[in-house]
Amino acid sequence: MSFRYNLIQKWTKKVYRKFNPIPGSPWTKGAVKDICAINLVPPDTLKIFFRDCIKRLEKLKGGDIGDYLEFGVFNGSSIGSAYMTAKYMNQSINFFGFDSFDGLPDGTDEEHDILQKGFYRCPFEKTKECLGRRGVNPDDITWVMGVYSESLTDEAIETHGIGNIGIVFVDCDTYSSSKEVLNFLAPLITSPAIICFDDWRLYDMDIKGTGEYRSFNEFMEKYTHIKAKRIRSYNRKSESFLLLPEVTPSH
Repeated sequence: MSFRYNLIQKWTKKVYRKFNPIPGSPWTKGAVKDICAINLVPPDTLKIFFRDCIKRLEKLKGGDIGDYLEFGVFNGSSIGSAYMTAKYMNQSINFFGFDSFDGLPDGTDEEHDILQKGFYRCPFEKTKECLGRRGVNPDDITWVMGVYSESLTDEAIETHGIGNIGIVFVDCDTYSSSKEVLNFLAPLITSPAIICFDDWRLYDMDIKGTGEYRSFNEFMEKYTHIKAKRIRSYNRKSESFLLLPEVTPSH
């Protein structure tokens, strides 16, 4: 199963986006007056989306919908919105934030001209400050810090008790990083879960066949016991799926 575009779909999307381009991210790197004030997606938009995700999973899994995992935290605007939504809905969810807090790594050849190393760097202490200003206690979140090639390990799963996956928010932009995330998640997806790709269409990376579009399609083709259904996402550049594993994979 995959969600790859055929030639007609690619051509149609290219023509449409020529006149209706996908909005770019509002910030990349460099000095800013207040990094905490940057909202890559409006918080209210995300809160509505996360509310719908929680309701969808409650219907499928009951009261315990599973953990929230975010890959690519930046200043905490997304994980903060999810946290506040869960709190409002009286949902007891474990939150996990995965980030090096050193910005993006190098991208692929298709990405290096638009996603440069160091984009979205926000030091961890600053991220905690930003979360506090949003009404979020950063100590309520389990932080897994480091580059993904070193931090996404079986040891991390065991150490932090990561098991029941509910909502996954992938905002690490590049093909290489999102691929590592998906390979890490594969054995953990044993019940319905929702995965959100924040930059699926950013800079037309889906049409170019790279980024999160490429990594997810490779993931779906490799892990055939997992089926996916598109669900309504929160803006034009993102894509979200309901993941439905048919069987529990053997380890």
